[in-house]
Amino acid sequence: MKNVLNRCVTIILVLVFLLLSGCGKTIRESRVTSDPSGAVVFLNDKIVGETPCDLTLHQRQGDYNIYTFRAVKDDYMPGRKAYKEELYHQTVGDVIPESVHFDLRKRETYQIYITSNPTEAVIQLDGEVIGETPFNALIQEPIEDYHLFIFVATKEGFGQVRKELREFAPRKTEIVIDLPETMHFDLEN
Repeated sequence: MKNVLNRCVTIILVLVFLLLSGCGKTIRESRVTSDPSGAVVFLNDKIVGETPCDLTLHQRQGDYNIYTFRAVKDDYMPGRKAYKEELYHQTVGDVIPESVHFDLRKRETYQIYITSNPTEAVIQLDGEVIGETPFNALIQEPIEDYHLFIFVATKEGFGQVRKELREFAPRKTEIVIDLPETMHFDLEN
């Protein structure tokens, strides 16, 4: 009788431990979507698919794990969502929802008419050639929280001219960009 009682107590303790440790919830099936669709999905900085996609998520080792999703699509601001185990016994099944959705916002495009004296100067933006004067440059809203735009004008036989444009300090959720409508470079020989 004592053996049976000891076994019952042991079984109850094992069941309580398994219940508290989240046994059975260490896998989560989750669907990741975005508007627009076709965004590349990252989970903890590893590519896991393209929206819409179904994922099987496994429990990570350790307590208080963080699961970070990012959705990235050309011409759109990336989306980010993170889910954290708040209690030591929580698992991936407790914190990740069955559906993760991203509403991606299109990146703004700004136009600057760039001229120079003399004309036909090559213009670079952040080290990349973007055109030859005169032309309309299309500048896309940067993804970073803060950006410095560096324009360089060059022409054979003339000195190089550099201009920098800075964004305003970011607001809580938006970057304020004040790019001029025109930009002129005077090159000297």
